[in-house]
Amino acid sequence: MLFDLRALGYFVAAYEERSVTAAARRCFVAQPSISMAIKGLEDALNTVLFERSRQGLAPTPAAHRLYPRACSLLAQSSAMVRDFRDAPRETLGVFLQDDLLVAAATPLFAQLQQHWPHAMVRLTANPSDARLRLVAEHCKAAGDTFVSLWREPYVMLVPEQHPLRFKKRFGLADLKGLPLIEWPHCPLHQSFIRLLAERGIALEVCASAEREGLLLHMVDSGMGLAVVPQSHAAYARHAVARPLDGALAFERHLGLACDASDAPLLELVGLLAAGMQMLALPHSNVA
Repeated sequence: MLFDLRALGYFVAAYEERSVTAAARRCFVAQPSISMAIKGLEDALNTVLFERSRQGLAPTPAAHRLYPRACSLLAQSSAMVRDFRDAPRETLGVFLQDDLLVAAATPLFAQLQQHWPHAMVRLTANPSDARLRLVAEHCKAAGDTFVSLWREPYVMLVPEQHPLRFKKRFGLADLKGLPLIEWPHCPLHQSFIRLLAERGIALEVCASAEREGLLLHMVDSGMGLAVVPQSHAAYARHAVARPLDGALAFERHLGLACDASDAPLLELVGLLAAGMQMLALPHSNVA
């Protein structure tokens, strides 16, 4: 025999309140709902639970026996619901490439909320600690599957008061003697330095920045010029971005990466990438 938990709840209220009216008020229902629930239990148990009078409800011995069992069943039911609702959320480690602005990951977080709403997103400092990575293609791990998101060019960032601020484009010949700010954490920046060395161009490195935010501040303050991704240039307050020309023109290809053997995540990555591309990420050319 299956008991209606709601009816048991109405019975417990009636037992404790000793009144149908008070029980109905406590349970936010009409009085007939309480009376019908009690009558249903009495019929199912083939017993009388309350003696009715003008003074209210008087529990019978059967009601005294039922009350602790009803409370136990209701408590177990509530605990079961809590166990499922409050179950630990699955943690999803996410890594953002060091030279990637956090703003670029905002569409990713929005898509994760939509497609995996119960996941606990944890940003990691190490790519090996993350199942999902937002990285440039040349930085992905050997065993990763890479799903393209967008490509963006590198540009020359020039202080607003620098004499070269009116120059339309920068080529190899324009770099000789320029006071450049180095960005060691950017892998493509290092490739750029090697390219110039191969062409016999020795840069005049006037400063070095460990983080992209510091780099932008240093250019804004007029310390020197810097080669940065186009999306970073948009966050410089007092500098202008100019295209790199000819052999200097290079770009980075960004996307989502995960282990090729992570089958559950591979399907999700495709959905995330499609959703992010539909959002047309700012300051980028969507792939």
